[in-house]
Amino acid sequence: MFFPTHIETGGTRDRMPTAAKLVGAMVFFGVGWLAALQVLKTMPEGTPATFFPLTIAMIGLWQGWTVAGRHAGNGRGSAIGNGLRTSVQVALIGLVVFALRTMFMRSANLRYDGFGEAVVAAMDLFIEYGLQSLTVPVWGVLLAGGVIGGMICEGAARRWR
Repeated sequence: MFFPTHIETGGTRDRMPTAAKLVGAMVFFGVGWLAALQVLKTMPEGTPATFFPLTIAMIGLWQGWTVAGRHAGNGRGSAIGNGLRTSVQVALIGLVVFALRTMFMRSANLRYDGFGEAVVAAMDLFIEYGLQSLTVPVWGVLLAGGVIGGMICEGAARRWR
């Protein structure tokens, strides 16, 4: 068969928009925005961060829809775990995106001699940005927002089945 059916893909529940997915997207958009604002406070003065909060918030929207919203409805313990997972994924994807962005900007200015040096620099930037984000306000927002967001998604899944 050329097109997969709902049996082969695991059901239509994963593809259909639900209230839990919408609520998860909105909640984790906010969590990403607040976490990005906390990161801006830790950045050195003069660091260009024009679209930083919006980019992290959009990653939160995407992860809230695909992770927290999709797995909602399995109980409170699972909701907390899914919320924390979503927040950690927002942070890790954000680190990867901005490390790669910085590496590409530097490579456009011919700062690297080859591909291997650029890849190593991207890994160094990932580690540097990761260490820079290890502050209580940033991870406090991510962890508390993850727990609260997971519970809100769970409530939406129970309320609007």
